[in-house]
Amino acid sequence: MSEHNTCDVLVLGAGYAGLAAAALLAKEGYQCTVLEAHDTIGGCASFFRDGRYTFDVGATTFSGVQAHQPAGMVFAELGIEPALERQEPGMIIRLTSGDVIRDANKDQWIDRAEELFPGRQRAFWQRLYQLEDRVWELIAKRPYLPPVSARDWSQFLHPRNLSAVPLIPGLLRPMASLMSRYGVDTDPRFCALVNELLLISTQNTAQSAPYLPAALGLTYPSETYYPIGGMVRPAILLMRSIQNAGGAIKTRRRVESIVKQGSQWLISCSNGERYRAPIVVSSIPLWNLGALTEGRIRSWAERYAEKFDSSWSAITWYVRVESDVHCPSAYLQVHLEAPLPWTHSTSLFCTIKPPHDHQKSPAGTSTITISTHARWADWKSISAEESSRRRTALIEAVRHVIRERIPEISMASIASIDVGTPYTWQHYTGRFGGYVGGIPHHIRRPLLMLPPNQTPFPGLYHIGDSAFPGQGTPAVMLGAWNTVARIVG
Repeated sequence: MSEHNTCDVLVLGAGYAGLAAAALLAKEGYQCTVLEAHDTIGGCASFFRDGRYTFDVGATTFSGVQAHQPAGMVFAELGIEPALERQEPGMIIRLTSGDVIRDANKDQWIDRAEELFPGRQRAFWQRLYQLEDRVWELIAKRPYLPPVSARDWSQFLHPRNLSAVPLIPGLLRPMASLMSRYGVDTDPRFCALVNELLLISTQNTAQSAPYLPAALGLTYPSETYYPIGGMVRPAILLMRSIQNAGGAIKTRRRVESIVKQGSQWLISCSNGERYRAPIVVSSIPLWNLGALTEGRIRSWAERYAEKFDSSWSAITWYVRVESDVHCPSAYLQVHLEAPLPWTHSTSLFCTIKPPHDHQKSPAGTSTITISTHARWADWKSISAEESSRRRTALIEAVRHVIRERIPEISMASIASIDVGTPYTWQHYTGRFGGYVGGIPHHIRRPLLMLPPNQTPFPGLYHIGDSAFPGQGTPAVMLGAWNTVARIVG
């Protein structure tokens, strides 16, 4: 076994949370080493290649890039300018009754919603946009959330935060209650639109998602960006920022144990390497963390894992097309009459490469990622033969959807379709149960109850989609930002 490699901070995981944290710390002068189990960076927003074709494996949308929002703050602090294209419209929502153009322009969208759906649509959406602005304003300037120490509580209870008190009901009441208040809950089409948008943004539906985080989920198509070259491209800029500041990123280093010895943390990897640092910032999912630790740390992680005992996995199709695919937005959500086999959503979310993005595939070709929600329980005990049978059935099912519902894609031009299942996610990412959705937002487990970024153990921090403030690229980058603020002081 090798000698210990030492540094100031060890960051576990090279997804957007880990990369953002390491880049910000490296800029502050900390010697950082990032340990990544996989052979590529990006985490759930990573990629794979099939010849000249690049596919986003999971997360495919970028948002939160304005100056007061998490990704925007991180990029500005590091002097990074990713090639991001704002989508207008932000999304095409293909209901079973026809297309809804989800305008990025707020006024245009409110006008369209008023025209298409009943109820006080204008007042409803104006309220959502007000909540969105208020939430970003609050959480971007309060790294002590959720409070875990006496100092945090003193800041949290400061009179300057009294203006946030009216927002508290939004953590405890579901979006359904807000919809009822404005009378927008009478049209099944609108309810389906809301529920399917919330499922991809908060991992829950209007009956259970608190209306405060749900407001962010419903308004996010107003700031939807497509990264040229795929989701990994901004991650590469973060990686280079770390390296330019003297940090290191080491892939194929799967963490096997996290042990505290005195004032130091000892990390052992599956390749036999050992690392030592006084500070560890871990983006390892909550459900994996307990098995890597011992004693009080293990008990702490397991208590949280028991409290937040479920998450979503995904079925993801990767479509290679030998022609350009033209769509008004890179993002298309297709609503279905019923879920496809072994899935748990009545919609498919499609990311379609624009014809001018020649980094993802050659001119005159396209790559498309299609995803929907799934449960690990449907896949964890099946045989290899049954898994293969289901994969074949899922490919045929999505072919049928493309043929019937997505005429933008010529069936004759489809060169190949592959599919990833919860087992695929578990196998390649190592995430427990193939969980890739983070902790669903729920009125029974409000935002401030999510696992905090600062653990009770000095020098150990927890970020990523199973920690405050939750899942999604902007959220995990905010968690990294707040954690760095705690470390730097």
